[in-house]
Amino acid sequence: MHLVLTHDFFRKMAEVVKLKHLEHLEDEVLNYGSAGCFAIVNFLRSVRDMVGKTKTTATISTKWDGAPSVVCGKHPINGMFFVGTKSVFNKTEPKMCFNKTDIDEFYQGELNQKLKDCLEHFSKLGIKGVIQGDLLFTNDKKMENVNGDRLITFRPNTITYGVEEDSDVGKKIKRAKIGVVFHTSYRGTDMESMSVTPGVDIDSFREVPDVAVISSKTDTQQVSFNDRENTKLEAYITKINRMCQISKDFHNHLHKNSGTSGDQKWFVGSFLKPFFNAQIRDAKAITNVKQTIDRFVKFYSDKVEKEIDKSKQEKTKQKYRDILDSGVIYIRGHQKEFQAFISLYKTVQDAKQLVIDKLDKLEKFKTFVQTEDGYKVVGGEGYVLHHEGSMVKLVNRLEFSKNNFTIEKNWKK
Repeated sequence: MHLVLTHDFFRKMAEVVKLKHLEHLEDEVLNYGSAGCFAIVNFLRSVRDMVGKTKTTATISTKWDGAPSVVCGKHPINGMFFVGTKSVFNKTEPKMCFNKTDIDEFYQGELNQKLKDCLEHFSKLGIKGVIQGDLLFTNDKKMENVNGDRLITFRPNTITYGVEEDSDVGKKIKRAKIGVVFHTSYRGTDMESMSVTPGVDIDSFREVPDVAVISSKTDTQQVSFNDRENTKLEAYITKINRMCQISKDFHNHLHKNSGTSGDQKWFVGSFLKPFFNAQIRDAKAITNVKQTIDRFVKFYSDKVEKEIDKSKQEKTKQKYRDILDSGVIYIRGHQKEFQAFISLYKTVQDAKQLVIDKLDKLEKFKTFVQTEDGYKVVGGEGYVLHHEGSMVKLVNRLEFSKNNFTIEKNWKK
């Protein structure tokens, strides 16, 4: 049964034609119900096959913390080279720039100059078609001594990347005026109907010394699980698959009744993803399932009580009181189901972290976050898993996502 659901899930995911947002692996059960749960199992099996040198069509790429996300290439209709952000795919007023005048019209501030640099340099690469990538540096790279190492560093967003200047990639970056990692290709006869293909053939680009094009590929052939790790991953997969089978009706009910408008907006399932994000902001890992449910009840109650406080009409206040009462009754009345769901969520996170820890050993770049006391060593942003036309991200959320929620904002202040 779950094989049918999984293929239907992948077919549905393949219909997403623009890469604007990637979901975390563990969130797929919230996004697609039981089909998403079984898809998680297939994603993990594909990782097992890749690392185990078993033939698979799945691939993994490194997720870079670059900014901005740049879309560029030759327009499929007029053949002219353009640059822009993801807003080139806007249905109304696509912000596509063929020259500096267009950039001045659509973009301001620092982004304006960065896109002008992209237009000048990326147009020399001989890009065929339309591709997307993350900008890593322009004129903001520098030489630094970090923890005793002489590194070329650049910080496009939250993470600071460092590479030894005498390494092959370091030499490339040192002479370049701009750096980018391209990770996604688009296929189609017009911008509106283009579909996503993971990966970019950067080997087909012209060699341009001013441009450091960094590969996003993660060479899983260079790493393997030992017997203990392989047994552990297999146990995770078996456990998650069993959880998916047992709780599939509850997963579908959460998914079906959750939403962003009408009555679905106030259904408790709609608050699960924001709740988990809030827990990450507060650096709270799932260690005790019952305590996590209690925190979720408080999170849900606080959100609805804000609506009660904002409401001026007594009739409206009573409406939200009724919503709050029924929501808390639903959670407490489905205590076992929520316990099973949170246990599943935690198990997927644990399986994901096992994979991340192994893949991190392949990375050539050192990664840091900048604090008041200097640089702190952290892991990279994570990885993107591509399988059967769909993509999910594997991120250590307690580390990277927390940094993204806090350090970046503090830095901007």
